[in-house]
Amino acid sequence: MFNWINSKEFSFNSFLLMDRWLINQILSNHQDEFCTNMGIALANNPSVAWYFINRCPECKEVVDKLIDKSPKELSHQEIRKAEEYVIDYADWAIVYVYPEIMNKNCPYIKYWDSERLLSMTDFTDKIVLDVGSGTGRLAFTAATKAKMVYASEPVDRMREYMRDKIKNQNISNIVVTDGFVENIPYPDNSFDIVMSGHVVGDNYSKELSELERVTKPNGYIIDCMGEDDRKRTKPNEELLKAGFEYFYYASKTGGDVYRYINKVLK
Repeated sequence: MFNWINSKEFSFNSFLLMDRWLINQILSNHQDEFCTNMGIALANNPSVAWYFINRCPECKEVVDKLIDKSPKELSHQEIRKAEEYVIDYADWAIVYVYPEIMNKNCPYIKYWDSERLLSMTDFTDKIVLDVGSGTGRLAFTAATKAKMVYASEPVDRMREYMRDKIKNQNISNIVVTDGFVENIPYPDNSFDIVMSGHVVGDNYSKELSELERVTKPNGYIIDCMGEDDRKRTKPNEELLKAGFEYFYYASKTGGDVYRYINKVLK
Protein backbone atom coordinates (compact mmCIF):
# COMPACT_ATOMS: atom_id res chain seq x y z
CA MET A 1 0.00 0.00 0.00
CA PHE A 2 1.19 3.51 -0.83
CA ASN A 3 -1.35 5.69 1.04
CA TRP A 4 -2.37 7.31 -2.23
CA ILE A 5 -6.08 7.25 -1.34
CA ASN A 6 -8.40 7.25 1.67
CA SER A 7 -10.06 3.81 1.59
CA LYS A 8 -13.12 5.13 3.43
CA GLU A 9 -13.98 7.31 0.43
CA PHE A 10 -14.14 4.43 -2.08
CA SER A 11 -16.79 1.86 -2.81
CA PHE A 12 -15.79 -1.78 -3.26
CA ASN A 13 -17.55 -1.43 -6.62
CA SER A 14 -14.42 0.36 -7.82
CA PHE A 15 -13.15 -3.14 -8.62
CA LEU A 16 -15.82 -3.34 -11.32
CA LEU A 17 -13.73 -0.85 -13.32
CA MET A 18 -10.70 -3.14 -13.42
CA ASP A 19 -9.47 -5.13 -16.39
CA ARG A 20 -8.12 -8.65 -16.58
CA TRP A 21 -4.51 -7.67 -15.94
CA LEU A 22 -5.31 -5.75 -12.76
CA ILE A 23 -7.54 -8.52 -11.41
CA ASN A 24 -4.77 -11.04 -12.00
CA GLN A 25 -2.26 -8.85 -10.22
CA ILE A 26 -4.51 -8.33 -7.19
CA LEU A 27 -5.46 -11.97 -6.78
CA SER A 28 -1.84 -13.06 -7.01
CA ASN A 29 -1.44 -11.84 -3.42
CA HIS A 30 -1.49 -14.91 -1.18
CA GLN A 31 -0.86 -13.20 2.17
CA ASP A 32 -3.20 -14.67 4.78
CA GLU A 33 -4.66 -11.41 6.06
CA PHE A 34 -5.29 -10.11 2.56
CA CYS A 35 -6.94 -13.39 1.48
CA THR A 36 -9.21 -13.39 4.52
CA ASN A 37 -10.40 -9.85 3.93
CA MET A 38 -10.72 -10.30 0.18
CA GLY A 39 -12.79 -13.43 0.79
CA ILE A 40 -15.15 -11.52 3.08
CA ALA A 41 -15.44 -8.66 0.60
CA LEU A 42 -16.12 -10.92 -2.39
CA ALA A 43 -18.58 -13.12 -0.49
CA ASN A 44 -20.61 -10.04 0.38
CA ASN A 45 -20.27 -8.35 -2.99
CA PRO A 46 -21.49 -11.03 -5.42
CA SER A 47 -21.52 -8.64 -8.36
CA VAL A 48 -17.78 -8.04 -7.95
CA ALA A 49 -17.11 -11.76 -7.53
CA TRP A 50 -19.15 -12.46 -10.68
CA TYR A 51 -17.26 -9.75 -12.54
CA PHE A 52 -13.85 -11.08 -11.46
CA ILE A 53 -14.72 -14.59 -12.68
CA ASN A 54 -16.13 -13.43 -16.01
CA ARG A 55 -13.55 -10.75 -16.71
CA CYS A 56 -10.69 -13.00 -15.62
CA PRO A 57 -11.80 -16.65 -16.06
CA GLU A 58 -8.44 -18.08 -14.96
CA CYS A 59 -9.10 -16.56 -11.52
CA LYS A 60 -12.34 -18.51 -10.91
CA GLU A 61 -10.72 -21.14 -8.69
CA VAL A 62 -9.05 -18.47 -6.55
CA VAL A 63 -12.26 -16.48 -6.19
CA ASP A 64 -14.27 -19.58 -5.28
CA LYS A 65 -11.74 -20.63 -2.63
CA LEU A 66 -11.64 -17.16 -1.08
CA ILE A 67 -15.43 -17.08 -0.84
CA ASP A 68 -15.68 -20.64 0.50
CA LYS A 69 -13.27 -19.82 3.34
CA SER A 70 -15.03 -16.59 4.24
CA PRO A 71 -16.73 -16.47 7.68
CA LYS A 72 -20.50 -16.22 7.58
CA GLU A 73 -23.05 -13.93 9.23
CA LEU A 74 -20.81 -10.93 9.63
CA SER A 75 -22.12 -7.50 10.57
CA HIS A 76 -22.22 -4.62 8.13
CA GLN A 77 -19.36 -2.99 10.03
CA GLU A 78 -17.22 -6.14 9.77
CA ILE A 79 -17.87 -6.42 6.05
CA ARG A 80 -17.03 -2.77 5.47
CA LYS A 81 -13.85 -3.13 7.51
CA ALA A 82 -12.77 -5.98 5.22
CA GLU A 83 -13.62 -3.93 2.12
CA GLU A 84 -11.56 -0.99 3.36
CA TYR A 85 -8.64 -3.28 4.14
CA VAL A 86 -8.64 -4.60 0.56
CA ILE A 87 -9.08 -1.14 -0.95
CA ASP A 88 -6.24 0.21 1.18
CA TYR A 89 -3.96 -2.72 0.38
CA ALA A 90 -4.71 -2.42 -3.35
CA ASP A 91 -4.59 1.37 -3.50
CA TRP A 92 -2.03 1.14 -6.33
CA ALA A 93 -4.67 -0.69 -8.42
CA ILE A 94 -7.50 1.63 -7.42
CA VAL A 95 -5.65 4.67 -8.76
CA TYR A 96 -5.13 2.83 -12.06
CA VAL A 97 -8.87 3.02 -12.71
CA TYR A 98 -9.08 6.65 -11.60
CA PRO A 99 -6.36 8.34 -13.71
CA GLU A 100 -7.11 11.85 -12.47
CA ILE A 101 -6.64 10.69 -8.87
CA MET A 102 -3.42 8.97 -9.89
CA ASN A 103 -2.10 12.22 -11.38
CA LYS A 104 -3.14 14.17 -8.30
CA ASN A 105 -1.93 11.82 -5.55
CA CYS A 106 1.03 9.85 -6.89
CA PRO A 107 4.21 11.83 -6.16
CA TYR A 108 6.13 10.49 -9.14
CA ILE A 109 3.52 12.14 -11.38
CA LYS A 110 2.42 15.05 -9.19
CA TYR A 111 5.95 16.46 -8.85
CA TRP A 112 7.18 15.43 -12.29
CA ASP A 113 9.61 17.77 -14.03
CA SER A 114 9.77 17.10 -17.77
CA GLU A 115 13.41 18.19 -17.92
CA ARG A 116 14.34 15.08 -15.93
CA LEU A 117 13.64 13.11 -19.11
CA LEU A 118 14.50 15.60 -21.84
CA SER A 119 17.95 16.26 -20.37
CA MET A 120 18.96 12.61 -20.72
CA THR A 121 19.26 12.51 -24.51
CA ASP A 122 18.09 14.29 -27.66
CA PHE A 123 14.52 13.30 -28.53
CA THR A 124 14.31 15.55 -31.60
CA ASP A 125 12.65 13.74 -34.53
CA LYS A 126 13.12 10.35 -32.85
CA ILE A 127 10.77 7.36 -32.95
CA VAL A 128 10.08 6.55 -29.29
CA LEU A 129 8.41 3.77 -27.33
CA ASP A 130 7.14 4.31 -23.78
CA VAL A 131 6.59 0.95 -22.07
CA GLY A 132 4.07 0.89 -19.20
CA SER A 133 3.02 4.42 -20.02
CA GLY A 134 0.39 4.86 -17.29
CA THR A 135 -1.18 8.31 -17.66
CA GLY A 136 1.59 9.25 -20.09
CA ARG A 137 4.09 11.11 -17.89
CA LEU A 138 7.00 10.16 -20.16
CA ALA A 139 5.10 9.83 -23.43
CA PHE A 140 3.62 13.33 -23.44
CA THR A 141 6.97 14.80 -22.44
CA ALA A 142 8.83 13.02 -25.25
CA ALA A 143 6.14 14.02 -27.76
CA THR A 144 7.14 17.69 -27.44
CA LYS A 145 10.36 16.81 -29.29
CA ALA A 146 9.96 13.41 -30.93
CA LYS A 147 8.68 12.59 -34.38
CA MET A 148 6.39 9.86 -33.04
CA VAL A 149 5.77 8.29 -29.63
CA TYR A 150 4.13 4.91 -29.07
CA ALA A 151 2.64 4.61 -25.58
CA SER A 152 2.26 0.96 -24.58
CA GLU A 153 0.07 0.34 -21.53
CA PRO A 154 -1.67 -2.86 -20.30
CA VAL A 155 -4.44 -1.16 -18.26
CA ASP A 156 -7.42 -0.15 -20.38
CA ARG A 157 -8.50 2.80 -18.19
CA MET A 158 -5.03 4.31 -18.63
CA ARG A 159 -5.21 3.84 -22.39
CA GLU A 160 -8.62 5.53 -22.47
CA TYR A 161 -7.27 8.43 -20.42
CA MET A 162 -4.31 8.98 -22.77
CA ARG A 163 -6.49 8.74 -25.87
CA ASP A 164 -8.90 11.33 -24.44
CA LYS A 165 -5.99 13.65 -23.65
CA ILE A 166 -4.56 13.21 -27.15
CA LYS A 167 -7.95 14.07 -28.68
CA ASN A 168 -8.66 17.03 -26.37
CA GLN A 169 -5.20 18.54 -26.92
CA ASN A 170 -5.08 17.77 -30.67
CA ILE A 171 -1.82 15.83 -30.33
CA SER A 172 -0.88 14.10 -33.57
CA ASN A 173 2.33 12.24 -32.72
CA ILE A 174 1.28 9.82 -29.96
CA VAL A 175 -0.20 6.38 -30.61
CA VAL A 176 -1.57 4.41 -27.65
CA THR A 177 -1.36 0.62 -27.71
CA ASP A 178 -1.78 -2.39 -25.42
CA GLY A 179 1.30 -4.31 -24.34
CA PHE A 180 3.54 -5.68 -21.60
CA VAL A 181 7.24 -5.14 -20.96
CA GLU A 182 7.82 -8.90 -21.16
CA ASN A 183 6.19 -9.12 -24.59
CA ILE A 184 6.40 -5.85 -26.52
CA PRO A 185 4.12 -5.97 -29.61
CA TYR A 186 6.61 -4.50 -32.10
CA PRO A 187 9.26 -5.91 -34.47
CA ASP A 188 12.98 -5.95 -33.77
CA ASN A 189 14.90 -2.66 -34.19
CA SER A 190 11.80 -0.43 -34.31
CA PHE A 191 12.69 2.52 -32.07
CA ASP A 192 15.41 5.11 -31.60
CA ILE A 193 14.57 5.40 -27.89
CA VAL A 194 12.76 2.92 -25.64
CA MET A 195 11.86 4.26 -22.21
CA SER A 196 9.99 3.31 -19.08
CA GLY A 197 9.63 4.32 -15.45
CA HIS A 198 8.58 2.18 -12.47
CA VAL A 199 8.17 -0.81 -14.82
CA VAL A 200 11.38 -2.84 -14.98
CA GLY A 201 12.27 -4.98 -11.98
CA ASP A 202 10.28 -8.21 -11.82
CA ASN A 203 12.56 -10.09 -14.23
CA TYR A 204 15.51 -7.95 -15.29
CA SER A 205 16.97 -10.42 -17.77
CA LYS A 206 13.73 -10.97 -19.67
CA GLU A 207 12.57 -7.37 -19.50
CA LEU A 208 15.85 -5.79 -20.59
CA SER A 209 16.25 -8.35 -23.36
CA GLU A 210 12.84 -7.38 -24.72
CA LEU A 211 13.55 -3.65 -24.46
CA GLU A 212 16.84 -4.16 -26.29
CA ARG A 213 15.17 -6.27 -28.98
CA VAL A 214 12.91 -3.43 -30.15
CA THR A 215 15.62 -0.75 -29.90
CA LYS A 216 17.54 0.17 -33.04
CA PRO A 217 21.33 -0.29 -33.13
CA ASN A 218 22.93 2.70 -31.39
CA GLY A 219 19.56 3.62 -29.92
CA TYR A 220 18.92 4.19 -26.22
CA ILE A 221 17.04 2.47 -23.42
CA ILE A 222 16.00 4.83 -20.62
CA ASP A 223 14.64 4.04 -17.18
CA CYS A 224 13.33 7.31 -15.78
CA MET A 225 11.67 7.21 -12.39
CA GLY A 226 9.53 10.03 -11.08
CA GLU A 227 9.65 11.78 -7.73
CA ASP A 228 9.20 9.88 -4.48
CA ASP A 229 10.35 10.03 -0.85
CA ARG A 230 12.19 6.70 -0.84
CA LYS A 231 15.72 6.76 0.53
CA ARG A 232 18.18 4.91 -1.72
CA THR A 233 21.82 4.55 -0.80
CA LYS A 234 23.07 3.44 -4.21
CA PRO A 235 21.96 2.91 -7.82
CA ASN A 236 20.32 -0.28 -9.03
CA GLU A 237 22.97 -2.99 -9.26
CA GLU A 238 21.06 -5.02 -11.86
CA LEU A 239 20.95 -2.06 -14.24
CA LEU A 240 24.59 -1.26 -13.64
CA LYS A 241 25.52 -4.87 -14.45
CA ALA A 242 23.56 -4.51 -17.70
CA GLY A 243 25.72 -1.52 -18.69
CA PHE A 244 23.46 1.38 -17.77
CA GLU A 245 24.85 4.80 -16.87
CA TYR A 246 23.05 6.57 -14.03
CA PHE A 247 22.19 10.10 -12.97
CA TYR A 248 21.23 11.02 -9.41
CA TYR A 249 19.19 13.83 -7.86
CA ALA A 250 17.43 14.49 -4.56
CA SER A 251 13.68 14.61 -5.14
CA LYS A 252 11.35 17.38 -4.04
CA THR A 253 9.79 14.96 -1.57
CA GLY A 254 13.07 14.00 0.08
CA GLY A 255 13.88 10.79 -1.76
CA ASP A 256 16.89 9.67 -3.75
CA VAL A 257 16.12 9.29 -7.44
CA TYR A 258 18.31 7.54 -9.99
CA ARG A 259 17.73 7.72 -13.74
CA TYR A 260 19.38 5.27 -16.11
CA ILE A 261 20.37 5.21 -19.78
CA ASN A 262 22.09 2.61 -21.93
CA LYS A 263 23.22 2.81 -25.55
CA VAL A 264 22.30 -0.34 -27.43
CA LEU A 265 25.18 -1.75 -29.45
CA LYS A 266 24.20 -4.57 -31.80
